[in-house]
Amino acid sequence: MNPSRRSGPLSRASRFFYEKSNLVTGLLATSVFTGYLALVLTGRGTTFAVADSSVRSLGTSLGFGQAEIVAFLAERSDQMILAYIEFNQVWDTLFGLIYGAMYVVWVSVLYNPYSQKVGILNLLPFGQVFFDWIENFALSALSSQYLADGTISSSIALLASTSSAIKWGFSLLVYALILVGIVMRIARAVKLRSQR
Repeated sequence: MNPSRRSGPLSRASRFFYEKSNLVTGLLATSVFTGYLALVLTGRGTTFAVADSSVRSLGTSLGFGQAEIVAFLAERSDQMILAYIEFNQVWDTLFGLIYGAMYVVWVSVLYNPYSQKVGILNLLPFGQVFFDWIENFALSALSSQYLADGTISSSIALLASTSSAIKWGFSLLVYALILVGIVMRIARAVKLRSQR
């Protein structure tokens, strides 16, 4: 039986990124990421921004409690909260897909020579995206509940906070993975040059 038929969807996705990722796709993905951040996401974030507020968006915090969520929502108008819900459900969700794909491409580029050993490690950035999406939709649910009756669910608040902390944990792992990959590729290039 063909090994590719035995492999699951994660293995196939991993191989796809190893095969299709190169310096050009990495630079293209980075350009899309930078353009979206500068031209779309930052502008959308201003629709619920409060001047002199200590927290511009809960998703940028490394975890947060129920009191922080209530304080964040209390200082915003209903229109701003609606804009925040849209931001989480649409614009930040799309941003997760964009940065996730960019990181997967770069990890795939760096670890391509070691793909047989590291396997689906190149898909690790999608873990960050997954928990980012859970956080986004939990925050949207909390915001909708707050608009409806002025309260928030403690269990959904815990889900949002926990997902945020895990998201940032994955982010640190991804950065470490990229840093290690750069060092490995430099060491490999030096070794290959010395053997010539």
